[in-house]
Amino acid sequence: MARSDQKFKTSFNTWLDSVAVGNCPESISGLARLLGVSRTLARSILHRAREIGLIAEDSFPVVFLRKTTKSDYFSNADIRSLEEQLETDFMMWLRTTQPPPGSRLREAVLARQFGVSNTTIREFLIGLSRFGFIRKEPQRSWILEGFTEQYALELHEVRQMFETRAISAIFTIPKEAPFWGKMLRIRQEHIQLRKEIDTRFIEFSELDSRFHRILNAATGNRFMDGFQDSISLIFHFHYRWSNKNQVERIILAIREHLEIIDAILDRDQVGAVKALERHLATAHQTFVASIHRD
Repeated sequence: MARSDQKFKTSFNTWLDSVAVGNCPESISGLARLLGVSRTLARSILHRAREIGLIAEDSFPVVFLRKTTKSDYFSNADIRSLEEQLETDFMMWLRTTQPPPGSRLREAVLARQFGVSNTTIREFLIGLSRFGFIRKEPQRSWILEGFTEQYALELHEVRQMFETRAISAIFTIPKEAPFWGKMLRIRQEHIQLRKEIDTRFIEFSELDSRFHRILNAATGNRFMDGFQDSISLIFHFHYRWSNKNQVERIILAIREHLEIIDAILDRDQVGAVKALERHLATAHQTFVASIHRD
């Protein structure tokens, strides 16, 4: 997907999130500032809204014909960057093939598997290697590493530090910001997935990654956002997780996510931090248990 097309779709979804919390700028310049885009792109967003029957005209003042619905949004697959799509595909590959620690991966094979260039897959693997998830070998091959309990503890401590900081940052976000509409939307996604968990449990991996990325993105810290990419692979797409009680683990994680989300939406910072600590403790326990199964 062209970068400009991705920018448009992401911005359109962000605008819908702002509409959900009643934030509707009164001019094209105001809309452009809200979304951090050009006025040309802002006009394209209004044009799209008129095409789908959401507004009467693509001009100001904006007159809404109905409430926004889930179908108005571009899907998550539509707005992923190449890097995000590769991350998702690689995670799903690990979950389905479950290669054991010590497995050798070759760049050319992975590039064909995911439909990307050798350079793209190499840069992706280099990023993962920063956290010891994978190790570079000669002749463009890589080794999946194992983990120790000490590694799990260190990773848990860093994750707790980052995400607790993210919770604090969230409570400085203005109430009219698109972030709050995004939280309402991801809350509904959790509820719907819980209802259909028996047939859709494998989809939790992607939802979990997005949820934690939304939290970390609240800080505006690019390093924390990059950290989340590797955390998703190591904690929640851990290739050595047993399938035993998998659905029960996911149901628990969904419940813990909803506790965090509800506390955030209630503007209960203390409650949100406590809910986050419980969730991270559960994730840490699961990770350690997976290590001890070896």
